[in-house]
Amino acid sequence: MEIIFEDRCLVVRSDVLNALLVSDIHLGFRVELEHRTGISYPPDHPLLLNQLQAIVKKHSVSALYIIGDLKHTIVPDNSYDWEIIPEFMTMISRDIDTTIIPGNHDGSIEGLLPRKVGIADVHGLTIGHDSDTLGLLHGHAWPSADVLRSSVIVVGHNHPSLNRIRTVSARLNGRQNRRRSVGFMPVVLRSRLNKNCVRMNIGEPEDLIDSEGILITLPSFNPLISGIQVNLSGSRLQGPIFETGCAELRSSEVYSVDGVFLGTVDTLQASVDETIK
Repeated sequence: MEIIFEDRCLVVRSDVLNALLVSDIHLGFRVELEHRTGISYPPDHPLLLNQLQAIVKKHSVSALYIIGDLKHTIVPDNSYDWEIIPEFMTMISRDIDTTIIPGNHDGSIEGLLPRKVGIADVHGLTIGHDSDTLGLLHGHAWPSADVLRSSVIVVGHNHPSLNRIRTVSARLNGRQNRRRSVGFMPVVLRSRLNKNCVRMNIGEPEDLIDSEGILITLPSFNPLISGIQVNLSGSRLQGPIFETGCAELRSSEVYSVDGVFLGTVDTLQASVDETIK
């Protein structure tokens, strides 16, 4: 199975599959941001829709999997959701099979979706064939035993990013240079997954042959969301897999959204700590 990094998404190809994986679109986050800051932002759903459609066209994918948190508001009775999400999903699913694995923000999502859009269980699903499968779930719930049998599992939920820190020269005599945050950069995490740790927590028997796997965490597709900045000391990822130690953050590998290896979380945190001393 081939995995291609593409603009905060993954394109997955095999003999029987050509799919696009995207996570944490968070439609409606702009509205919350306006209420929080008092600043008016232009509508972002047309841009997000165009970006997804461009990736679908570029790679000629036949299936789209939204790995949770399509919408931002948790409560179902929100006027923005009813105005935007049905049309957004109708447009994106018009020429491509579309499935959503619900996230923690996707309560009552069924009423907002066209009938042709599939809805998976919160414990995930598998795509692919036979031994060449990929497990998908949002990450706020445990995977099913079937999903856990995949060698690679893709989640979202935590919106991993890097805090970009730069040294700024101080103009006043006798003043030291200053370190400033200049924004964030979304990244993809690759973590070692202790499958038997997960099995213990979901009540499944251990499997000594299939004891380890790979957990890939995607960033948010919404560029307005900064996420958890994993290169800062003390960063913690949420969700049962990370909170129980079945996957460890500090040893995780960090990749840019273009697939460039940037280092491990441990080395990136040490680099930041050294910079701000």
